Amino acid sequence: MKQTTLKEAETSKDISYPKTVPNRLMELLSKSSVLPILIPLWILFAFLAPSFATLRNARTMLAATAVVAVAAIGETLVLINGGIDLSVATVVACSAVLAAKFMETEGSPFIGLLIALGIGLVFGIINGFSVAKLGLTPFVLTLGTNLIARGIAFSVSKGYAIRAPLALRQFGRMNWLGLPVIVVIALVMLVIFGLLLSKTTWGRYIYFLGANKEAARYVGINCGLIGASVYVITGLLCGLAGYLSVANLGAAIPGVGDTILLIIIGGVILGGTSLFGGVGSVWRTALGVLLLATLTNGLNLLGFGFYDQLIAQGIVIIIGTGLTIRLR
Repeated sequence: MKQTTLKEAETSKDISYPKTVPNRLMELLSKSSVLPILIPLWILFAFLAPSFATLRNARTMLAATAVVAVAAIGETLVLINGGIDLSVATVVACSAVLAAKFMETEGSPFIGLLIALGIGLVFGIINGFSVAKLGLTPFVLTLGTNLIARGIAFSVSKGYAIRAPLALRQFGRMNWLGLPVIVVIALVMLVIFGLLLSKTTWGRYIYFLGANKEAARYVGINCGLIGASVYVITGLLCGLAGYLSVANLGAAIPGVGDTILLIIIGGVILGGTSLFGGVGSVWRTALGVLLLATLTNGLNLLGFGFYDQLIAQGIVIIIGTGLTIRLR
């Protein structure tokens, strides 16, 4: 009997299951299960809190989402690669504080950006080298660097917010193409890393390592180099996110890492990135982060307290994750 080739099997599958509207809808939902929760949530909050649907509130929410989304891109890369980074949020805070501390005396936003990126790079190199060369467990390692970054942020700032220079605050209030400049920068990062993951050999190697590290090593992929590069890039993205948070808030807040860690990790998971590696997308991560930011923003407008918001976010993460699994 003639064996069916892979190409013939794919062709026959396309013929047997035509791309009808319901099939396309299910395919879209399986790739982005956040939408069935996000869209009704927008409608609900717009009905219950009229100020939610205003242009001013939308820009404020998108700017806050953009800062978290930049750091969440890095976390997505790490998880796809089969690792985890628990230090992303505190590296954001540490980069923001040290950059703001320098700008407080020197007043140069450009040098402040270089410092923020440099701090993120240092933590990225530490994480990448320790995982790739020393063989340390990512969970334990990044838990340690998380504490180090948090300690530095509070030690330098003495627990107080550090005001950003006027030039950086003005930059944070600028609009490009009708969007806050911070949102535009985040979109550029999403496009760049979306293309890197889907169109480059480096991106394919990241998926391959996350799916089957032993097989990747067997075919000759430099697993250590690829894994280290992911942590280094994540550190740089966290440094950029820290700088953008200073521009957005007008100050560096040392405790910002405590408030955004849940949104970063939760947004990545809601976006469908697997904790076991090999599956994920930066665009779906952005939707997951937007969902949690929408929930926080809407509940704030409705007068819900911080701890009530945590309960709601936990429920949404559980429902969203379960929906992702069912749709797949």
